[in-house]
Amino acid sequence: MLITESKIKSIEVISFENRTGLKITLSPLGASVYGIEVPDNGGKRRIVTLTPDNEETFAKKFYGKTVGRTAGRIENAVFDIDGKHAELEKNNFGTDNLHGGSAGLHAIKFKCDSKQTPEYTDAVFTYFSPNGEGGYFGNVNITVTYRIYESENRFVVIYDASADTKTLLNLTNHVYLNLSGDLRETVEGHIFYLNASRVGKLNERLIAKGIEPVSKESDFTVPHKIGDYINSAKLQSNTCGYDHPFFLNERGLSSKACELYSESSGINLTVATTYPCVVVYTNGKPRADMTAVGGKKDVKYLAVCLECQYHPDGIHACPDDCGILSPEKPYHEETEFTFTVK
Repeated sequence: MLITESKIKSIEVISFENRTGLKITLSPLGASVYGIEVPDNGGKRRIVTLTPDNEETFAKKFYGKTVGRTAGRIENAVFDIDGKHAELEKNNFGTDNLHGGSAGLHAIKFKCDSKQTPEYTDAVFTYFSPNGEGGYFGNVNITVTYRIYESENRFVVIYDASADTKTLLNLTNHVYLNLSGDLRETVEGHIFYLNASRVGKLNERLIAKGIEPVSKESDFTVPHKIGDYINSAKLQSNTCGYDHPFFLNERGLSSKACELYSESSGINLTVATTYPCVVVYTNGKPRADMTAVGGKKDVKYLAVCLECQYHPDGIHACPDDCGILSPEKPYHEETEFTFTVK
């Protein structure tokens, strides 16, 4: 594994290049994926991520970041566990909490280290989140490990945490993906499979107020193009495309959660996860003033996020399986990304 430390403008990054063509560039800022490059069907290494070229935009926003303490939207920005009350930042329509708030993990600089074995290299990012940070209670030690394999284009994101009291944690990675290579096309033509027969029923603030069977527009159990129904009235009314939590039929690294494929590049991505939910977001609200790494202007549907996590508002909707950890029950979840060429 070739490991290179550098700076892109003022952003500290560490690049890992394996023997089979995968290059993944990580940053301590938000324990983030700054970029991913993999070979296409012609053997040319292509960028398959959407990352802002502007360092200030990257620093403040969620692109490629570890998101938390809680990913997604928590209704009314409050929750209670065993008599303890949390009041979070109301950064979603002035009412709810989104992705842990403006000073969430995406804006934190993690400590980093790496460990190599013949089979893989671990890039290990750690952060201590003190009691009261962001309105959350409990002292929490968080570790995000990127396990990058040497002889196949695969990496696993491993989330571990311990706390001194029972509290809430729901970590994900918010990488923006586009498998066409170098952002040559939008993701509307990507073929998508998602092993989920249920989807969150969203209100006008995109809070999941129940779970319902997938409709024609949200059913990817039979693979089809992301763009087939994306401009339908049902998907444009509040979400401007997909911005929905899907609930997996199976969870675990031995099960395929979802698969994404670009016919133009031949690049295929398979995702497996121990989480119960994947939030699918199709960049329906692009930043008109943003230029991505590589020079492409941000446009609608230029990328898709596959945010593996717990139910975003699980603390209110399904508290028995929502990411609660305690001194007796540490946090551990994994999400695996495997790139191949068809």
